[in-house]
Amino acid sequence: MSTARALTGAVLLDLAVSPLFAWDVVTGVLGRELGVGHAVLAGVFSVGLLAFMLGVLLGGRAADAVAPRRLALVALAGTVLGLLGSAAASSVVVLFLTFGVLVGGSTGLGYATAVRVAGTVASGRGLALGLVVSAYAAGTAVLAPVVSSLVGAVGRAATFVVLAAALGVLLAVAAVLVPGERPARTTREKARATRPVVALWLAFGLGSAPGLAAFAQAGNLSGAAVALAVALLNVGNFAGRLVAGPLSDRVGRRAALHANSGLLVLACVPLATGATGPVALVALLLLGTQYGALSALIPAATSDVVPPERFGTTYGRVFTGWGVAGLVAPVTAAGVAGLVGYGVVYAGFLGLAALSWACVAAYAR
Repeated sequence: MSTARALTGAVLLDLAVSPLFAWDVVTGVLGRELGVGHAVLAGVFSVGLLAFMLGVLLGGRAADAVAPRRLALVALAGTVLGLLGSAAASSVVVLFLTFGVLVGGSTGLGYATAVRVAGTVASGRGLALGLVVSAYAAGTAVLAPVVSSLVGAVGRAATFVVLAAALGVLLAVAAVLVPGERPARTTREKARATRPVVALWLAFGLGSAPGLAAFAQAGNLSGAAVALAVALLNVGNFAGRLVAGPLSDRVGRRAALHANSGLLVLACVPLATGATGPVALVALLLLGTQYGALSALIPAATSDVVPPERFGTTYGRVFTGWGVAGLVAPVTAAGVAGLVGYGVVYAGFLGLAALSWACVAAYAR
């Protein structure tokens, strides 16, 4: 199978497994229908995030041994069943199981499969990974307004059914395009590169925490309309993913990671000094770019230090750094900001940025 065809399948796969981050669009109507508060529905998303992380962790290991097509079909079945179950859900407990566990875990498996396909191409891995992970960001950006319109027009149940049908078709096409053969073992397995992998795990978690917190509290940070602040974060996220991977093929992964660390510091400084308005919006655009770029650079850097036979397993472990940050950073930042303000929170994030940069330096050595 040609590399171009396999990569196209991986891009479509990542495009289709992005409904998790459109959850907030349906929480309003779900709260009214089920009679539950925002905090309970936020718990569904937290479970989904945890299941997504576990899906990437376990899916990465599976992707090293199982044909990508089979894993894509499993992701298809789980995603469609989870969305249809969410359409029929009459209680929040069902939503925890259908959307949280089933959709979260299945989309994590699909994400791991797509990244594994891109991260083991013979050459141009930065470009391949940039295309694949940017597709995930694009899917989220497209789904949110579409779901919002559908909920208003046809209601919650029909919206989930339409999503299940559309994403099911897209996942079926992706499954046809990705390789149907088990991954080949072309080299002897090398000793595990423990030190650089630990450095990348820490760099991913620490370096993504400010961006993850910003996505959750964009309006409060900028002092501007929430929609505009989130849009700028998403634009930066998509652009960073798309550009950083191929750029790292040219300048080297180490140089690209150092530049990303510098961009994180640059983005956090205005937010730490309490800037609002246009300055804060520019800072959020830079922060989104840094976050997106890191999401492409970390798997590319991982592929440089482990053999293809272990890439899926190793990246699944590295990805848990992002998962821990996603579970902890937004909640902690909101709680601390309620006491001392977001300026102090982002001053603290400058410290995390420095630690992340030190981890990048450790990887570079």
